[in-house]
Amino acid sequence: MAKAAGNFFPPEYKQFPFSEGDLLVSSRGNGKFAVNKILKVDRFDYEQGSSINIQGRVFTATEDDFILVVSAAYGDDEFGSVEEATAAAKSGTWTRKIGHVPNRTPGAAAGQVRVGNEPVTDAELSGYKLWKQAFEKGEAGIF
Repeated sequence: MAKAAGNFFPPEYKQFPFSEGDLLVSSRGNGKFAVNKILKVDRFDYEQGSSINIQGRVFTATEDDFILVVSAAYGDDEFGSVEEATAAAKSGTWTRKIGHVPNRTPGAAAGQVRVGNEPVTDAELSGYKLWKQAFEKGEAGIF
């Protein structure tokens, strides 16, 4: 397994400004805002010659390296302002539209503002657990 960073994955795939349990607010294209929650941040080590599926394309590592994969729940675009979304995040009154998405760090961080943190529950990890089993067998990928 890779111990240190190589140069196969871009540097931005190896860092993430948020933590598990962080509640984030993002603006959507329709002018509305959504609450999202970071469920897990996993480091996966890749040996030279091993493969990963990213956005439906298979990439084979040319050297030992690692990547961080961010699993998040994404909320519905239901709020008219950052303040409304922040209040909903803190009170737990936001609607989860997608329970689990495994993503590369740049996509998971883009346009997000941290507004709080709460423990991740076991129930929130059900989709993550199914994905992780398939991912580790090479049967699932990331976005």
